[in-house]
Amino acid sequence: MADNDQNDPVPAEANGNIRTYKGITYDITDPKYQGLSKNGLKRLLKEEHWNATREKRNKFQKDKKKQKSAERRKLIEEGVIPAPPPKRPRLVEPSSVRVAIDCSFTSYMHETEIKSLQAQLVRCHSANRTGAHPMQITVTSFDDVLKGAFEKKTPSYNNWKNCEFTSESYLDKFDASSLVYLSADSDNVVRELEDDKVYIIGGIVDKNRHKGLCQNKAAEQGIATAALPIGEYLHMASRKVLTVNHVYEIMIKWLDNRDWEKAFLEVIPGRKLKDSKRLGESEAESDEKEPVVEDKTTDKADPKGEEDPKDGADAKGEEDTK
Repeated sequence: MADNDQNDPVPAEANGNIRTYKGITYDITDPKYQGLSKNGLKRLLKEEHWNATREKRNKFQKDKKKQKSAERRKLIEEGVIPAPPPKRPRLVEPSSVRVAIDCSFTSYMHETEIKSLQAQLVRCHSANRTGAHPMQITVTSFDDVLKGAFEKKTPSYNNWKNCEFTSESYLDKFDASSLVYLSADSDNVVRELEDDKVYIIGGIVDKNRHKGLCQNKAAEQGIATAALPIGEYLHMASRKVLTVNHVYEIMIKWLDNRDWEKAFLEVIPGRKLKDSKRLGESEAESDEKEPVVEDKTTDKADPKGEEDPKDGADAKGEEDTK
């Protein structure tokens, strides 16, 4: 019973304004706790406890991994299990293609959507890190709002390889003639990714409240626009807009195999392909086989705040880039 009282953010017996939650002592009169409901206060305290125990938790995981590795080595030495085959070195050839992620839309988004965007950018970095032809990413218009989300969830973002975060606009960073804003609303189509171009991905998660936002912005700035050639390979049952990380992952896949159709089928979530049809495929073939694509994106930001590339944004096919 005592343990339950200690873990309750508003225990039955408290020492004045001083309360305790999972070992964290706090003052209920602190302004950051004012106006919160009991559940809201508990969520805030859980997040503070999670951040406070991050180092201890990471050390536990590292020690556990070391122990498992030691046990496995011992079993190999004793001949209980076979030794793994030698790993072939992964060949990585950086691409000259550049990508700018335009994050100037934070004023259009709610707090949960900003968290979603942060998680999607984490997935972009993960795809870039594991790709055979990583691109140079520049996150532009990186303001204090988005920076705060990164500081909470992934404070190591400043150490990301092939990725620059800047408060400047893409117009300040690159020559306007080299810019191509990717937009599902564009009449132009990307046939291949060109080395001398900088492809802009609109960094917005808004449940489609602001349709045509990126296309209109690019038109006003006199910047070229283009759409990925989804419509040439797939007849989508829903709008051909994708999350930030899906657009980036498709680009990385195309650089790997120079095959747009394969890139689309490997990246676009199965829920979006469920009622879609591959163009060039007969109706009989379409009825016989439905594209089986594993939905690798949970699109849900990790409430625990770990920098896990498996955790994507909370975008259930609706929170898409424009």
